[in-house]
Amino acid sequence: MNTTETAAVSVPTGRLVGTTIIAIGCGTPDGEVNNGFAAAIGFLREGAKVCIVDRDPRALDEATRALAEAAAADGEPDRDTGADRVPGTGVHLGGVDLDSQLTTVVADVGDEGSLAAAFAHCADRLGGPTVLHYNVGIVVNGGVDELDTDGFRRALDINLTGAFSSIKHALPHMRAAGHGSIITVSSVGGMRYMGYDYPAYAASKAGLIELTKVVGAQYASEGIRANSIAPGLIETPLIHRSISGHYGSVEEMLAARHAQSPTGKMGRPEDVADLAVFLASGESAYINSTLIPVDGGLTHYAGMPKR
Repeated sequence: MNTTETAAVSVPTGRLVGTTIIAIGCGTPDGEVNNGFAAAIGFLREGAKVCIVDRDPRALDEATRALAEAAAADGEPDRDTGADRVPGTGVHLGGVDLDSQLTTVVADVGDEGSLAAAFAHCADRLGGPTVLHYNVGIVVNGGVDELDTDGFRRALDINLTGAFSSIKHALPHMRAAGHGSIITVSSVGGMRYMGYDYPAYAASKAGLIELTKVVGAQYASEGIRANSIAPGLIETPLIHRSISGHYGSVEEMLAARHAQSPTGKMGRPEDVADLAVFLASGESAYINSTLIPVDGGLTHYAGMPKR
């Protein structure tokens, strides 16, 4: 599906060995690589123990299957079959021990009880999480004059309140450890108008950005950091489902979004995942309460003709 050029795959360094990460919204219902699944792959490659949480059991089954197939192969990856690589990524998983590093659990961020159970499951199987990766988001389309109040609230409940609840459950584990990193995935759509009529999505992501910053500031003295990643024009399965209807065809959407980027092409889920891995690691120990766009310069680009 991804039409962008293939970037070099980084070599894992083991910088997350000894770290337990709860990765919410990081399954893959279609076996395709989205921002969340790409982050889970990155965490595992760097040695972390990862609890993938998703509300869709199929998304967890597909994630587990894809990871198991890649991790089961030995030696050099087969160039023809892609064995020893996660399908669609070129990522090598030969050194990952899924039996000790991975667990999954079904939970809905809108259900406080299931969310609490997910954190308990993670702590029981892998140890208390010291990194929370919140990659949950829905797009509710419709302008203010079209959208009903229930639709607006739904976007807030999942994109913003779900993050609040997840952070609330993560904090005790981080406090017990004396350190922690909270990573939320927001959007440049929460920073500026992107040309799509989805004020509910924009408002919820803008709120998520500020929630993240405030949490980081409040708990910094306890060794807990919180930062938000704002993806820009990233080619993911979500854009095919949620915004392709704004265009005459999928091909038109892809061409328009490539052209809209200052770099001339959309980014990849792995671009977002690389930053997530960095923020989960000790390499980002003094980065806190900030928003980092992964957008090829889009948020600073006025769209004036290039010379």
